[in-house]
Amino acid sequence: MVLVTNSCACSGREFEGEEEYLEILGITREQSGKYECKAANEVASADVKQVRVTVNYPPTITESKSNEAATGRQALLRCEASAVPTPDFEWYRDDTRINSANGLEIKSTGSQSLLMVANVTEEHYGNYTCVAANKLGVTNASLYLYSKPRDKSSPQAYQLLRSGISLQLNVYLLISP
Repeated sequence: MVLVTNSCACSGREFEGEEEYLEILGITREQSGKYECKAANEVASADVKQVRVTVNYPPTITESKSNEAATGRQALLRCEASAVPTPDFEWYRDDTRINSANGLEIKSTGSQSLLMVANVTEEHYGNYTCVAANKLGVTNASLYLYSKPRDKSSPQAYQLLRSGISLQLNVYLLISP
């Protein structure tokens, strides 16, 4: 009788057994990768085969970046998602899907999508939604395009207000007869 042993390894993890297959129960996306399996016996040299295991999973937003921009300037909203297969992206303003037109341009490459506003107007300010989808699921994130302060005389006061610190303003009137 000839005893055949099988062993498979991926990223330093080794699996051994006398079965003709490798079964991974409860597989996770971290177990994706290239596996090398070797069958060996006492009669012939070992047979080695490699196989790539891909674990599909629905999108999750990994980064979404709101932005501030002054009117007349360019603005950029960024959304990134992790998924296999690679997600498709859509952008919405309120309940309306946005297309690349009227000074708006959408660029999606791989796991990232950008919404670019060529020339910001007051109508561009507000809430946008980035939607990432593949055959396993859909997810979304809200991003905001907000205006920069118009008063450039006190950027420190603006930063304090944005960080939640309150300011007190004393006004004195001088009345002369």
